[in-house]
Amino acid sequence: MALASYVSKGITVTFSTLSALLMDVTFDGESADTVDCTHQASTNEWREFKAGFKDAGGATLALLFDPDATIPDLATSGTLIVNWPTGATNHYAVSAILDNIGAAAPLGDKMTMSLHFRATAASNWAST
Repeated sequence: MALASYVSKGITVTFSTLSALLMDVTFDGESADTVDCTHQASTNEWREFKAGFKDAGGATLALLFDPDATIPDLATSGTLIVNWPTGATNHYAVSAILDNIGAAAPLGDKMTMSLHFRATAASNWAST
């Protein structure tokens, strides 16, 4: 099987009224809790665990700062969609809340903004 490799360029993002120049997308990572169900009769003194709640994490968008960009208000809810450059049907989608807006203005360098989205439901890493 041939290994497919893609360069990160041409990614687009949609969320509410967001209209800005995207630099980077970073995902927090999905996780699942484990619940310790160890009891007095657990075999050979091994702890026992069961799967708990799952967490879809979130995503951070790094944007070029533009005073004319349209940035949704903090606490806006909606569907965050990240479209990969590998085709219109490849995307990441999740219901999310915009929970953090930041900015950086280093001396003599580009000004940037960061938007963090907290997932509020299961994410969909779709290829169709």
